[in-house]
Amino acid sequence: MRDSLLDYLRCPLCRGQLHLAGEQREGPHVMQGRLHCAACQRDYPIARGVPRLLARELPPDMAHTARNFAQSWRLWNQIDDERYRWQFLRWVQPLQPADFAGRLVLDMGCGKGRHLRVAAQFGAREVIGIDLSEAVDVAFANTRDIEHAHVVQADIFHMPVVRDFDVAFSIGVLHHTPDPASAFAVLADMVKPGGTVACWVYGRENNGWIVHVVDPVRIGLTSRLPSKAVQALSRGLTSILFAGLKFVYQPSEKLGMKPFYADYMHYLRELGFTETQNIVYDHLIAPTAVYLPRAEVERWFDAAGITTRSLTWVQKVSWAGVGQKP
Repeated sequence: MRDSLLDYLRCPLCRGQLHLAGEQREGPHVMQGRLHCAACQRDYPIARGVPRLLARELPPDMAHTARNFAQSWRLWNQIDDERYRWQFLRWVQPLQPADFAGRLVLDMGCGKGRHLRVAAQFGAREVIGIDLSEAVDVAFANTRDIEHAHVVQADIFHMPVVRDFDVAFSIGVLHHTPDPASAFAVLADMVKPGGTVACWVYGRENNGWIVHVVDPVRIGLTSRLPSKAVQALSRGLTSILFAGLKFVYQPSEKLGMKPFYADYMHYLRELGFTETQNIVYDHLIAPTAVYLPRAEVERWFDAAGITTRSLTWVQKVSWAGVGQKP
């Protein structure tokens, strides 16, 4: 961590100011040390360059989800800045790079740090990524060269940062929590009045076959399998999927036809095999995944008092919601 992160950190239990103690440094980064809360006398470790601000023992379902996604980001730890900028703007539409420039930005559920890099490239004043899992080690490695990007390991239901962000977003995370509505409420609470809240979640519409066919297999079997077995399975399924793209969807597009899932399949073809396998792997290993109807996402914004908003049906399978806090 960099010293500048201290201005934004708070104790996840009592919201007290944290102070740095006993640090070991590598260049601008504190690699080992501890953060002390004078208010409640609690210490939190800094390990491998990342503050570990976990306030509780995790429930089994959250711990299982965190372990599986940490493994996913270790396997797919590569960064493709150009592709990720294009992907990110789809998920936060209608926001544009200028909406991040000069802003204090929060990435709630930062994974391997790809969106931290994008927000920094868009000119964010500071961007802070929070993640529950050991994926923070990958995120730190992917962002340690960026002066204004920071990574913190924490539970999003016990946030260890100020509630004064200009922009807070959560991409592909809320639907993997045990209570997506409450997780969104936390996200909205992190933004100051007049700030921007953005989220991207799995949609219920058009995904009934996943809910009724894939989900029972994922919950009962694949999320419990060893990582190597799921890797092999995801590679095989992705190969079948790409064969379908080549021999069914591409010819259909040329004939002006739009078969089931056509918009999403076109998107996967643009992503390429490796990124698509990552998506397939994630669908197989998540112990918790909720597919949310539009009306439910709208209720989140209503409950947070966010009336100026946009809700986009992305590739007709997911929802991108953006709003401005009054």
